[in-house]
Amino acid sequence: MHKALHFLRGKQKILLQIALSLLFVGLGVYFFRHEEAEIPKVIDALKVARIPWMIAGVALLIGFIVVQGLMYVYSFKAIDRKIGLVTAMALYLKRNLISVFLPAGLLTNMFFFTGELERKEGVTKTDTYFASSIFSINSILSSVIIGIPALIWLLLKSKLSGGMVLGIVLIALFMGLVIYAIRDIRSGGPWYHYLDRKMPSLSEILSNLRQNAFDQRSFWKVLLLSCVIELIGISHLYISMEALDLPASWSAAIIGYAIVLVLLMSSPFLRGVGVIEVALTYALTLFGLTTIEAISVAMLFRFFEFWSLLIIGAILLVFQRGSLLVRVFPALLLFALGLVNIFSAITPAIPARMHVLADYLPLAAINASTYFVLFSGVLMLGVGAYLLRGLRNAWWMAVILSALSLITHLTKGIDYEEALVALIVLVSLLIERKHYFIHNDLALARLSFFPGLVVLVGVLAFGTIGFYFINVRHFNADFTLLASLKESATSLLLLNVDLVPVTRFAKEFLYGMHFLGGASLAYLAFLSLRPLVIRSKSHSEDREKAKVLVSRYGNSPLDYFKSYDDKSFWFSEDGEAMVAYKTSRTYAIVLENPVCKDEASMVEVIRQFEQWCRDNGLRTAWYRIPEHSLATYEQLGKKSLPVGEDANVDLTQFNLQGAGKKALRNVLNRLEKEGFTFHTYDPPQTDRLLQQLQAVSGDWLKETDRSELVFSQGLFDVDELREQQVFTIENTQGKIVGFVNIIPCTTPGMANFDLMRRTHDAPNGVMDYLFVRMFERLRDQGFTQCNLGMVPMSGIDDPENIQERIIKLAYERIRQFSHYKSLRFFKEKFEPGWEMMYLVYNEPFDLIYIPGALEKVMEP
Repeated sequence: MHKALHFLRGKQKILLQIALSLLFVGLGVYFFRHEEAEIPKVIDALKVARIPWMIAGVALLIGFIVVQGLMYVYSFKAIDRKIGLVTAMALYLKRNLISVFLPAGLLTNMFFFTGELERKEGVTKTDTYFASSIFSINSILSSVIIGIPALIWLLLKSKLSGGMVLGIVLIALFMGLVIYAIRDIRSGGPWYHYLDRKMPSLSEILSNLRQNAFDQRSFWKVLLLSCVIELIGISHLYISMEALDLPASWSAAIIGYAIVLVLLMSSPFLRGVGVIEVALTYALTLFGLTTIEAISVAMLFRFFEFWSLLIIGAILLVFQRGSLLVRVFPALLLFALGLVNIFSAITPAIPARMHVLADYLPLAAINASTYFVLFSGVLMLGVGAYLLRGLRNAWWMAVILSALSLITHLTKGIDYEEALVALIVLVSLLIERKHYFIHNDLALARLSFFPGLVVLVGVLAFGTIGFYFINVRHFNADFTLLASLKESATSLLLLNVDLVPVTRFAKEFLYGMHFLGGASLAYLAFLSLRPLVIRSKSHSEDREKAKVLVSRYGNSPLDYFKSYDDKSFWFSEDGEAMVAYKTSRTYAIVLENPVCKDEASMVEVIRQFEQWCRDNGLRTAWYRIPEHSLATYEQLGKKSLPVGEDANVDLTQFNLQGAGKKALRNVLNRLEKEGFTFHTYDPPQTDRLLQQLQAVSGDWLKETDRSELVFSQGLFDVDELREQQVFTIENTQGKIVGFVNIIPCTTPGMANFDLMRRTHDAPNGVMDYLFVRMFERLRDQGFTQCNLGMVPMSGIDDPENIQERIIKLAYERIRQFSHYKSLRFFKEKFEPGWEMMYLVYNEPFDLIYIPGALEKVMEP
């Protein structure tokens, strides 16, 4: 519950945006249902639109895209970077498409298509982020600049309501506040210092903006171009009225567009679908247009300003492969088709088409097609979420639903427009089919099949009994047993379109059957879409085989943990290579490099393992890959993200001489004067010593409020520690106040340790003392190096992309990760060498799920 509340608090803005957007969609649905008798007249009005004005609208649409591209060009120019106009226009169209479906405003500009710009134009991802921020800020400012005067004019001319007046005042205050805040932050004033304390990530961004070269003239050009965009929007609304041969006025266009801007700012998710059409229709009726005329204008305007841009962006993405959107795009299209199906089902068909269709199909088939379109639309909204995760069954279900939608849109009213959308979705699914290979959990499906069957039979029996014994007056029908069974089955499948309830009780009974049927079908769909969770259990013989390979080919400080009890093992076909991994849902998380003969054979081992994972419906991620091995993975087309630096102390050079080691010398002298002593315990360890070590470990876990972690480290295991060398610090009474255990290391000349723990009452500097004496003892034993392990999130001095920037900011500014800085400070006392470690993955989309998978595999 605590985690759920924490999640909700952290996502309040996004959840509010989604809630508002869904409310707006609902208002749109209600409006069109209420006006369904007028919709055919609207369609007739659109059919007779004047061609010259339509051409003018399309020309302005082209100009709109060009100006948006120029905004990006000058946004980059503002930070002394250049990109081509064609690239900029394509960037806008693709970002516009994805921003419709994803909430949280600037996330789109910061995350999507940065790699593409880096490849094509040579600008860094950080530059793209800054330029995108300039673009977004000016887009918002122009909306305020154009929108407020229009609403003030309406206030003077039309006597706005008190609520609208309050809205104008608040927006004006907001605009003034934004301008003041920008100037204050640019000059490093109080707002900047406040943000530096309260929102370090934002202050870091603005600090970099202040420090980078910034061309104010280009910035103002971006703002001017953004205002041109708003003027094009006003012109599109005016042209929409002229195209339909209606009395057009610039005042109506200006006010209508101002209302659109206000709604867009309050509904960034789904771009105000539904509510803009409603509000714009109402506004236009105030200027003398009838409801039919106003709806027609609103529809044509939204085509110019919304739907056409969406279609062009979708076409661009269909023909561009290898990007993040390759994984997201089919799911977004399916989501869009779901909305199209729902709207199509609840709006009336065109009478002329229905007359033609009635000559070929019975009315029952037409009605059944309509109900299927509605039901499939709702189902698509849910299937899309599973499609994002790459489930093969979700892909099959999406293909079937899209294909059936293609057919039923034609059989319910010859709706070839909606059928075309279904065809586009179907083609995109077929093109990107290789991305959907995650299997469903057949074991869970089999286990749940009988309960599911019981539920279906129970609902069917309930409906049959209900229809058989229900009074004739409720449906004006006396159902036989066979008829009752038939009506129950059709109600269960939401297909009883010819059954008309007469009384309120009949309606409630029918609604209840529909609810039970929908819930039962959703339960069955859930079973078929549940992703396979592989819980690999390694056998003792596999572990022994892994240990043999580690001893033969191992060359890493992490090799000891590759044969740890928590690991599963994959062996190459010749048995000469091994991969140690753990599974979390649909991911196989691999610990470091494969254990194999040499770097040359590692490429083929990785290929074989990746194919095995794909055959078993698993995605892969490789954790803690050292920098010297990164080229091998890049050769295979993989991507990487730095996750921390690994430290190694050169024991041959380590000493306590020099001013930099004065603090260490003082610690050693102080603790030895207080009677603390260093001890070495060779295996096998006694039960008495192990009990003392366990007490220290438990005290440390309690004091630091931590729990044991595994995967790339070990936990306190009595059986393991019994066979390992242990170094301790003890007080004058012989009580252990700190210890370190030495674990086997396959790297020649390198020593490695696992646990480093101390009691809560141990004196300051006790671990410094322990490590200095440990280094000396290891050197005496013939070791030349000692691995100190990785400091997570550290070492990213010059971030190259937004992901690295987020890690750097979190490490430096977020209190939750401050102990990593303390760990870095502790290890730097011994002047180690550092090597960056990486997380290697396949697609940018994987970064959404890998953090959760890593957290899971690190649990004991």
